[in-house]
Amino acid sequence: QVMYSVYLPSGYNTIQKYPVIYVTDGYEYLHERMGNMAVVLDNLIADKKIQPVVAVFVDHREPVNRANNRRMTELAMNAKYLTFFSDEFVPFMESSYSVSNDPKQRAILGTSMGGLTSAYFAFTKPGVFGMAGIQSPAFWYKTEIYQVCDNPENPPVKIFLTTGVVNDAQDGARKMRDILEKNTCAYQYSETNQGHSWGNWRDTVDDILIYFFAAK
Repeated sequence: QVMYSVYLPSGYNTIQKYPVIYVTDGYEYLHERMGNMAVVLDNLIADKKIQPVVAVFVDHREPVNRANNRRMTELAMNAKYLTFFSDEFVPFMESSYSVSNDPKQRAILGTSMGGLTSAYFAFTKPGVFGMAGIQSPAFWYKTEIYQVCDNPENPPVKIFLTTGVVNDAQDGARKMRDILEKNTCAYQYSETNQGHSWGNWRDTVDDILIYFFAAK
């Protein structure tokens, strides 16, 4: 069982196919005191800074026992979870909502362990996820992620990598930045004068969304 919430842009209709972003730790990204991302999406779309986009917020808490958050298992470069996500969850979303099946129009976003997962998903399944938003990634938890991303056989994906510089993930993020540069990936990299916190991630998610879904 999986809990999730779906954000539909104002004026959503089934005539067009929308770009889509899948968001790990979706409960936190949606929470008004944490990511507040639905409001960010509303404002960016209303200001015509991004095109209308569908967002799928995945909640890793166990539905029958929400005190049990499965994120440390599901977001730890879990091959079974990746298979579920790409082979079952994404097709289910595409059958339920009018979203594009083009990998270049499909993004994965996460922070900390979710940032690790975003990199893992995009570079393991570039034919599924053509874009990855990576915020303060916990690359230290699974250092083999560097080898996964440093594979010249993987086609380049579009990456936005962010980290704070106050006791955050800057060492791992800088190492990954150098890998992305070497492999000529299309990427943006930013450092903020903040720590490992939702203040940091909330302040940079708009830059990520604009990079991926800029209004045409």
